[in-house]
Amino acid sequence: ELSLKLQNSGHSREDLLAVGLSLVNRHNRLQDYFRGRLMFPIFDKRDRPVAFGARLLDGEGPKYINSKDSAIYHKSRILYGLNWARSEIVSKDIAVVCEGYTDVMAFGLSGIGYSVATCGTALTDEHIQELTRFTRNIVIAYDADAAGQAAAARFAQWEESFDITLTVAALPAGAD
Repeated sequence: ELSLKLQNSGHSREDLLAVGLSLVNRHNRLQDYFRGRLMFPIFDKRDRPVAFGARLLDGEGPKYINSKDSAIYHKSRILYGLNWARSEIVSKDIAVVCEGYTDVMAFGLSGIGYSVATCGTALTDEHIQELTRFTRNIVIAYDADAAGQAAAARFAQWEESFDITLTVAALPAGAD
């Protein structure tokens, strides 16, 4: 149990709650916020760890959860993987925006190292503004399910507002 190990190594209960690694259960004990999940560290564009995302491994509950917004992490501003992808985004003059952490990994394994993902939120103006610091060519590669495609359709308005070229990738229907 992460909460117990961190407390035993000298971290205070208050600190673990403040950074979102723990929560208080009904017995007033600390419990791991990300229990039963595969954790993904989230870094800002300067390679500083600022949060975590996590995928459920087994059981019930939301498939993905993220750290709560804090003084150093705002999911509406941070793009997962930008710290790793920014130099390739600049050199290739293109960025691919996908939905999740594992999508970024899959793109990377496929040789597309210029992909980033939103952290459990819709793509925002702040995300687009951040990407325009590196490129004006953005590809939206959201899942081909109805929700992903409906979300991608809303992004066309940003082409004019931010003077970007935005393309929506045509992914196979039903693919994730």
